[in-house]
Amino acid sequence: MKNKWSRILIGAMGASLLLTGASSAAMAKAAPRPVVLKVLYMSQQGYSTSVLLKMGAEFHKEHPNVNIEFTFLPYPQLHSAILTSAAAPVAQYDVVLSDLIWTAEFAANGYTVPLNGYIHHYIKNPKGIPQSVWNGLSIKGKVMAMPFLANFQNFYYNKKMLAEAGFKSGPKTMTQWLHQMEVLKAKHIVQYPYEDSWLQAEGLVCDYVRTAGEFGNGNLFNAKGQPIMNQGPALKALEWMRMLYKDGLANPNSLAADEPTAANAFASGQAAFNTNWTFVTGIMNNKSESKIVGQGVVSAFPVAPGTNRATQSASISGFQGLAIAANTPASLKPWAWKWIQFATSPAVQAQHLHSEWPVWSSVATSPQEKRLNSWYKVYQQNLNAVYNRPAVANYLTVSSIIQQYVHEAISGTIPVKTAANDMVQQIESLHN
Repeated sequence: MKNKWSRILIGAMGASLLLTGASSAAMAKAAPRPVVLKVLYMSQQGYSTSVLLKMGAEFHKEHPNVNIEFTFLPYPQLHSAILTSAAAPVAQYDVVLSDLIWTAEFAANGYTVPLNGYIHHYIKNPKGIPQSVWNGLSIKGKVMAMPFLANFQNFYYNKKMLAEAGFKSGPKTMTQWLHQMEVLKAKHIVQYPYEDSWLQAEGLVCDYVRTAGEFGNGNLFNAKGQPIMNQGPALKALEWMRMLYKDGLANPNSLAADEPTAANAFASGQAAFNTNWTFVTGIMNNKSESKIVGQGVVSAFPVAPGTNRATQSASISGFQGLAIAANTPASLKPWAWKWIQFATSPAVQAQHLHSEWPVWSSVATSPQEKRLNSWYKVYQQNLNAVYNRPAVANYLTVSSIIQQYVHEAISGTIPVKTAANDMVQQIESLHN
């Protein structure tokens, strides 16, 4: 990850790509003078910096009067950079990468502008993007970012290990999954059957929400906006995570592991199961990174018996979108939208299928995607089964509380029920 800001001005290089909307001739008349559009993006996961630079070059060739100036920052620095830009008289960044967990905050504080009008006029088939993706980037009917990254989690297992333990397929229910882990451990096929990313960070909240979803409901707040972590599926999820750790079914290293660490443990053959983001698919089949090439399987998530009948899975979303800063000059906002429309278009996403799962269903089911990803049907199933993290304006504070108490509950520092009650009490006190 880069610790310094890197600014890269896109010049007149790159291949041509058709842009939906106004013709380049018409746009050239609208911008007789050079235009510089400042775009903030992350320097790690998601589309790589080289992919973004290529997109910017393609856009510049279509619109020679418009230059894209990228700033690439590590993900942990994005939020503070956006807030700093929002506080300035004029935006430091005209277009920003917006995580779904910031949707409510940005809407409540007016940091970015709703895109409903642009989408209504310029996106001919908004239903071509799954509703689950729109939901993550919308609040109270306002679409705060145009979907760009459709990241979500998959369930991964090692079929060779399961076959050695006597299982012909992966688990469909939580009961089956527990049984398989117990047999794998008892037969000494693997010391710790499962590894996850339970470091006290945002990834832990993702895993907690998803696990609650596997027990039937990944919503941590009820319809009245009240936290409910001390009851129902959310409490069962906490008890489940604690049990896996206590019984040695989950690697103790999970409490200090992030997502790449857990993925590498699975790819190295140290775990039979991993629940993680879509990038694991590429790692487990990469001969330079993996010792289990051909052994890893992408699957729907096991769920509690009698729940999740419609989806037969339960995943967690990591959607991100492109948003227009509210203090972007009025003259630049149309160009900001043009860039967003370009970068998120089916035509552009179809060119970069090696990088990310596309937000457009037409691209996700295209012959190209099917050739690249034999697990595309499972991907679609898990995408349709995602839960979103709580849509609250003070999410970062709420998340830090969840991280603390879930981590302590798993490690056994605090009894599960006490941790759940304390978590709820702490979050409720934020509004008192």
